[in-house]
Amino acid sequence: MPNAYLQGIQGAFDNQAQIRNDVHVVAINWFVNRCPLVTRVPRLPAGSTTFTMVNRNFRARSAQLAAAVAVGDGNITLTDASSFMVGDVLELPSGERVEINTFDPNLNNVNTVAIRRAAEGTTASTAASGATVTLIGNSRTGGEINQNGVAFKPTGVAQFCQTWQHPVQVSGSLQGSLGYQARSGLNTPFEHSKMDALQNLMDDMEYSSYYGRGEDPAVASRPKQKGLRTLLGSNVVTAPTNAGAYKPTDLIRDTLEKCRVGGGEPDVLIVSTNFMTGLATWGHAAQRVSAGSTVFGTPIDVFEAPFLGGVSLIEAPLLKPFTAICLTSSEVRMRMKRNEFWSPRGSRGDAFEGDWIAEGALEVENQGHHAWVEGITAFSAT
Repeated sequence: MPNAYLQGIQGAFDNQAQIRNDVHVVAINWFVNRCPLVTRVPRLPAGSTTFTMVNRNFRARSAQLAAAVAVGDGNITLTDASSFMVGDVLELPSGERVEINTFDPNLNNVNTVAIRRAAEGTTASTAASGATVTLIGNSRTGGEINQNGVAFKPTGVAQFCQTWQHPVQVSGSLQGSLGYQARSGLNTPFEHSKMDALQNLMDDMEYSSYYGRGEDPAVASRPKQKGLRTLLGSNVVTAPTNAGAYKPTDLIRDTLEKCRVGGGEPDVLIVSTNFMTGLATWGHAAQRVSAGSTVFGTPIDVFEAPFLGGVSLIEAPLLKPFTAICLTSSEVRMRMKRNEFWSPRGSRGDAFEGDWIAEGALEVENQGHHAWVEGITAFSAT
């Protein structure tokens, strides 16, 4: 009778045990450099296959005029005034500043607002329909009561837990072979095949966390997660300026600047392997940072480049060439229904069988705090 309480890393003939063998701690150490995203971000449980991620945004600093403005007009009509309040000062393209007066556009759910013209010593002027007005800031007397602020409603984004499964099956004849060439520490063909399948499982988790487009379990029998490229939406740059002669300033523009403008605090840059060549081309060869080692004694790869201002640089072998991902790391995590585990089937006929299984999805809060760039074709030092 098999031991129903067997735990830890199982040997070749332990696959009759009834308990599932959770190996995610081993996996995140073993594959920390090959799969840096899914092995290094925190993990939290997911209670269901579908969960919601939250986006919060600063209020808009600009809006467009829905109608032309004449010098004598006492109001302006905007395409969307919902982010403005009484007392807000707006600047027209001419430099004239106007103050929203008398009522709260957000409270009244209207886009035409009464204004005081020529505020702050400016001169009343015209403005064309479609022109951009800029929010300077709110002003109050300090004595107002019952004033409504802008009501922000965080938006939710659905994410779907994906199940990854890699079966292992080794015949009894192969298992009985002598002198089988296996990795160090692996004694049998079955153990070797298990490690190969575990690598495939981790690769699938990593790659789909980058490139998954997502598929709702309500319409598909096999749900798929949304990867970073899909989740980051408007912060994905696919045709960067200077793509054929990409420089450090271009990288900063497409990643760090986008994150910071969106309100993020980026601290990690995950790059494809050929970016290491790019850094050398730029004269900023990556410098290894001491980040400790795994439980197996393997150094954890983390780099820095002088022009990135202390942002950690991580090489990701599975990213497509010429790809860089900038993250505010405190807002990225894996939500797991089931961490990586070995599910033994036992023996069937003359074969030993089992499956590596994991179920979860990437969670990203505030997509505007992160950025993705691809479409680069060559690096240039000048």
